[in-house]
Amino acid sequence: MVGTALSSTGLTTLLTAAGSSVCIIGSIIVSNTHGSTTSTITVSATDTSGAAAFNIVTLKSYAAGVSTELLTRPLILENLDILKAQATDANIFDVIVSYLDRDRT
Repeated sequence: MVGTALSSTGLTTLLTAAGSSVCIIGSIIVSNTHGSTTSTITVSATDTSGAAAFNIVTLKSYAAGVSTELLTRPLILENLDILKAQATDANIFDVIVSYLDRDRT
C-alpha cells in the first residue's frame, strides 16, 4: 500500500512499476479530507512503452469529507508504467493505492 497527501496542484506520482515487475492495483481510494471545500481530482495511468496517458477519472468533483473507491476491477501496471494524480486545490485530497508487486524475473 502507498498513500499520498496531495499537497500541491502539480501532477504527483503515486506509484511506478519497477522494470521487472507487474503491479496489480486492487484499490485506489480518494478522500477529500477538507472540512468544507469541494474540489476536483484527476487520476491517470501512463503507459511508458507507448508514451501515452489514460485517465481513470477526469476532474471528478468530491465534496468535503467524501471518500470513494475509483476501481471496480484490478488495474495492471507493468514495466515502468506510472500512476499519477492531480488536484485542482492543494491540501484537500489523500489518495491510497493498494497493490501487489509481482517480480517477473
